[in-house]
Amino acid sequence: MMRFLFFLVFLLCGLTACTQQISQRDGQYELLWQEDFNGRAIDETSWTKIARVPYAWGRYMSANSRLYRVRNGYLRLYARRNKGIEPTDTASYLTGGVSTQGHINITYGKVEVKARIKGAQGTWPAIWLLVNKPVSTEDERYSEIDIIEYINRDDYVYQTVHSSYTLHRNNDDKHSVTAKINFEKWNTYAAEILLNEVILSVNGIETFRYPRQEGQKGQFPYGIESYLMLDMQVGGAWVKTVNPKTFPAYMDIDWVKIYKLK
Repeated sequence: MMRFLFFLVFLLCGLTACTQQISQRDGQYELLWQEDFNGRAIDETSWTKIARVPYAWGRYMSANSRLYRVRNGYLRLYARRNKGIEPTDTASYLTGGVSTQGHINITYGKVEVKARIKGAQGTWPAIWLLVNKPVSTEDERYSEIDIIEYINRDDYVYQTVHSSYTLHRNNDDKHSVTAKINFEKWNTYAAEILLNEVILSVNGIETFRYPRQEGQKGQFPYGIESYLMLDMQVGGAWVKTVNPKTFPAYMDIDWVKIYKLK
């Protein structure tokens, strides 16, 4: 019993320390841009609807208005069955997504997104950062930070950093973590891109650090100009089966804050 109590105290102290560390770092940042979705439509000076691409995450993307809603101070992005939404589109499902590409660039600093998700069997919503210039995943400049990926209707999210180093080299480099969430509630997800590490968190609690490793080519391409993507996704090997009876699904975004490193 005493051993259990000691462990519990240690765990609570550790969580408190993580929260304090994040709070202390806030002084390093200056707010660059904030989106509160207080209007009745997507602000096209800040956001672009994501076009369909031939990758698992983007093969159902659509600009149809039935996949987007801005009401009551938040943006809702839908994943729907294509039952007459786009009669000439052969896709079985349609998904909505927006990005800051061409509008807001992110380098060193912090990105925070407050979101809640109603998942379905076969959905794969994500909040992520992608390198701005079109480089392949083989390129040493390739940079991707998955602030969250949420599968089906789990009670946790995945948080991952990707690069050509993590994707194409055989190494034991830890670059991903899972974090428990209450998916029926609003949660705040964040990524901090610093000179020598990337730090991920959920609701102000640090979940993961990915440090720079000297001498490892292409291992830390973070800090290169990137853009933010918020999108619903359907299908792919990761989610396994898609159950149309569980649709529609959606992701709500309450606000987005982007800070630059002072």
